Amino acid sequence: MSPPLEETVLPFPSNLLSLRAARSTVVLGSIAVLRATGRFETYRAALPASFHPALFDAIAGTWMPLDAALAHYAACDSLGLSANEQLANGRQTFERTGATLFGTMLQMAKGAGVTPWTFLPHLQRFYERGYDGSAVAVFRLGPKEARCEIAESALCGSRYYRNAVRGLLGVMVEMFCRKAYVVELPQRHGPHSMTLRVQWA
Repeated sequence: MSPPLEETVLPFPSNLLSLRAARSTVVLGSIAVLRATGRFETYRAALPASFHPALFDAIAGTWMPLDAALAHYAACDSLGLSANEQLANGRQTFERTGATLFGTMLQMAKGAGVTPWTFLPHLQRFYERGYDGSAVAVFRLGPKEARCEIAESALCGSRYYRNAVRGLLGVMVEMFCRKAYVVELPQRHGPHSMTLRVQWA
């Protein structure tokens, strides 16, 4: 018997634009995790001084220029953290910023009978709270399995960013189930993209 065909749950928007800016709340949450884990001074030393004002004087809730966000994740890449450490930092970033950026999702998770399929069709709406430009798409692979794709985001060139997103998406999905497993698949849309398989129990 051939496997069932995948179902498009959330397509990419027809007017897909490249990433232009990131919400400062996300980057500041990421920096706060580096402070909490004792990595901040090494990170600061790796970050070009020209980006210190944009990152260290930023106000939460504003749009941060793309070049500053790229500099942040490049400095994070230089820390030499393992994939598991990067994933854990992504989970902690969500714990610090989730209530601010994803309050509606937190309310959704309290509903009776909710599953990850309650949340995943709305993922683009939540994604737009953190990023100006680029987009996310979701495909149903099975009753408890999905593929999530991000396209047109230059941040995907950062290994740290990709693993942090794995952690962040995992903790988001776990709000609607007992346990989630998120692995990275080969990129489907070029170097400014990432593809994740999400399974849950």
